[in-house]
Amino acid sequence: MGVLLTVGCERDTEVVIDGDTQDITVPEKAYEKLSTSTASKFSLDDLTVGELKYFMMESEVQDILGEPLEIEDLSEKNKEMGIPEEKVYHYNGRILTFSNIDDTYILTAFSSERSDDVFARNLAVGDTLDDILNGYYRDEDCMNNPYMSADRTIIYGKFLYGSFTMDSFDSIKYKSKVQYGIINFNGSQNLESAKNYIVEFTYFEPPYIEGTVSVYDDYAQILFEMDNSNKITSISWRYYPEEIH
Repeated sequence: MGVLLTVGCERDTEVVIDGDTQDITVPEKAYEKLSTSTASKFSLDDLTVGELKYFMMESEVQDILGEPLEIEDLSEKNKEMGIPEEKVYHYNGRILTFSNIDDTYILTAFSSERSDDVFARNLAVGDTLDDILNGYYRDEDCMNNPYMSADRTIIYGKFLYGSFTMDSFDSIKYKSKVQYGIINFNGSQNLESAKNYIVEFTYFEPPYIEGTVSVYDDYAQILFEMDNSNKITSISWRYYPEEIH
């Protein structure tokens, strides 16, 4: 006998987990289709906040934000771990990371809990899930497209667009751009039961180190942390430099 779970926030549906195979099937849709999206997908162009953008130097950032409250130098620690050297700047409600690329420390990550920091697509802390779905591209039927474990026994969230994540790179030898957006339930069974969840957008583009995409290639992400009222509580983006392995 199958086990029934409930998903969806507009219309409930039954997700059936087969007791023998543990496969998950969705017999009917939980949501009506959204309007056609005219927005573009997340890309490197979205690594901005106010006047700041990725690859700015430390001095350029300080000219805009002033001196940080604290500078955490992770260069030696990271060098021992074989990852890019970094400095972390701490401001009130903001954390900025500078990575050493070609002997220059440049801005590669920005995180904020402040509502006065305006990110790409005019999004800020306090905005809603609908604002994100309107600001970034998503498939019309995205709320019915589950993001699942490889063995199809666990629903992790929903694909806003795309069909695979970094977990699939070893089995999928992909040579083109990798672009996907997901709603990550953050360990919960569905959106309704999640105390908090994350909306994630990821972008890779060729050329790739080994010809096909891998986690060692450079890529970008933006994460929106959400509470159970569907409001943004923090926003962070990061550019991950190519790793030599």
